[in-house]
Amino acid sequence: MLGAGLLLTVALTACSGGSGAGTPSDQSGRQLPTTAPSGSAAPVIANPKDATAMSVCSLLSSEAATTLGLNPTGKKESKLTAPKSPDSCEWESPGSGATKVSITAFNGRSIQQYYNNSSEYSDFEKLRIAEHPAVRANKNDPMVGGSCAVFLASKENQVVMAYARLNAEDTGKVDPCGMAKKAFELSVPSWPAAQ
Repeated sequence: MLGAGLLLTVALTACSGGSGAGTPSDQSGRQLPTTAPSGSAAPVIANPKDATAMSVCSLLSSEAATTLGLNPTGKKESKLTAPKSPDSCEWESPGSGATKVSITAFNGRSIQQYYNNSSEYSDFEKLRIAEHPAVRANKNDPMVGGSCAVFLASKENQVVMAYARLNAEDTGKVDPCGMAKKAFELSVPSWPAAQ
C-alpha cells in the first residue's frame, strides 16, 4: 500500500498552487501544459469511454484480474500524501502480493500532454490499446526497475493510468509494460461509453 501511495506521489498526480492550481505535472513535478500547441492535432478517440462513471475498483473485472495472475478483488488506495489526487485501485498477486497492478483515472488530462512532453521520459512509446491512443511513459527503464506506467486516453480530457510492478524474481526477465497493457486490453471494452 505504501508503494502505491508513493507511486501516486511520484507519478502524474501532483498539483501546484497559485494560478496553475489543478494543472497536471509529470513525475518530476514539472507542470504539463493543459493545451496542445498550435498546429498539433489531438489523437482521435473513436469509441470514447468514461472511466470515472464506475467505481475505480470495477475498472478491472475479477476475471481480468485472475487472467493477469492477480487476486480477483482490488483494494481502493487512500492518498495520504496527495489527498486531492483521484482514487486508485490496486490488485495484488496471491500469497506474497509482490506483483501488483494499480489503475487510476485522471479527469482534465489529455494524452496530448504526454506526446508534448515525451523528452521528459527515458522510456517513451506511443501505443494503440483497445482502439485508444496510449503511451508508455517512464522516467526509468522498466526492465531494470520492474515497474511500468502506461497511460490511455479513455475520452477527450480523461487519461487512465495502469501501473504494473513485478515481483523480484521476474524483474529483469519480464517486461512490466506488457502487464500494464494487458490490463487495459482486458478492461477497456467493458467500461461505460462516454456521454
